[in-house]
Amino acid sequence: MRKMTYSFKSENKPVVLLLHGFLGSKSQWNTVAAALEKRYDLLFVELPGHGASPSISEYSIASLALEISQQLLQQGIEKVHFVGHSMGGYVGAAFAKEYPSQLHSLTLVNSIAGADLPGRKQMRNRAIQLIDRFQDAYVSMAINNLFTKEEHESHQAIIEAMKVSAKNMTVKSVLAALRAMRDRPSVWLDDAVRVNYLYGDRDTVIDKSLIEKEIKTQGLKGLSFTGGHMLLLTHPVDLIQNLRFVD
Repeated sequence: MRKMTYSFKSENKPVVLLLHGFLGSKSQWNTVAAALEKRYDLLFVELPGHGASPSISEYSIASLALEISQQLLQQGIEKVHFVGHSMGGYVGAAFAKEYPSQLHSLTLVNSIAGADLPGRKQMRNRAIQLIDRFQDAYVSMAINNLFTKEEHESHQAIIEAMKVSAKNMTVKSVLAALRAMRDRPSVWLDDAVRVNYLYGDRDTVIDKSLIEKEIKTQGLKGLSFTGGHMLLLTHPVDLIQNLRFVD
């Protein structure tokens, strides 16, 4: 049984795979997708328990990368430009490590290839302990933290819509995602695959210093924007203009 749902229409153009983050869905790519669809075939993927994907109790980031690899083979897709936001980027990094022959490029949006630091693991463990009793409060708080103060003022409708959608997720789905993110290993990326980091300089979920350290250590490329953790919603035009595979 597949853990994720896929939406794809082939017109024999280069393929861009779009994978959202924790508490998100494929609809968050709508603005980006509208700018890409004339020149690329778009493959939308939804994480387990998110959007239309089934709710399952346990999986790993590596298992999602494997499923995507198998799905590409079944669809007859040789290579993709993988664009992953946050948790979707964790899957993208795992995919780049294990299946580089199926990859044209990897774009990590508000994401890193490294594992959770101890403090982040502790935060996820606290959420896991409390989620049964306080799911709605946790989801609301978690989503609030994805946006800067200025973005709360300018994107209020988008934030509320994300909360409504995320509150439809089951406790099982939220727990499984938290554990998968907590337990993922670090991935070393190099210039064998084209990698580009796009990140917010006010991101309180993944601090820019962690991303910039990865970029420097691994000899990769990246670009920051004045924003928080949800650039695909708050800065879609900037993302479109800075996707490295877009001429």
